[in-house]
Amino acid sequence: MRAPRILIVIPLLVGLYEANAGVLSPNDYVRLEVRSVPGTMRPGSNGIIELRFLPAHGIHINIDPPVSFSLDSTDGLNLKGKTVMTADSGTGYLLTSVPVTQAVMLDRAIAPGQLTIRGTVTYFYCSDAEGWCNRQKEPAEFTILVIP
Repeated sequence: MRAPRILIVIPLLVGLYEANAGVLSPNDYVRLEVRSVPGTMRPGSNGIIELRFLPAHGIHINIDPPVSFSLDSTDGLNLKGKTVMTADSGTGYLLTSVPVTQAVMLDRAIAPGQLTIRGTVTYFYCSDAEGWCNRQKEPAEFTILVIP
């Protein structure tokens, strides 16, 4: 009779683990928020993608090598220039109170409606206390409402 109870408990534990695993962000040390400014744009107009980094205590984001943003496809949106970052004058690391920005332009021929943009943010972050660094490639997704 003990075997059936174990067979019932194991799937429950696996289900709890899988449910909690979905709650974790891609990076437990740095939370990344991505949005378009403005959120509503006209075809042919310019905008900015803001990348807000929220590192855990004792973690910093490097500016060398720089943060980069790439589009998974260029359907409707084009990057303009380089990513703009602000360094903390005291540490030389990324000043996380100021968003990293990337200029963009919507295609002139884009149809009105909701445009979902998918890309990848690549950055390096380090632990001040433990002395290690990691490279992170994190998927990013946001929407732009295209109006006529």
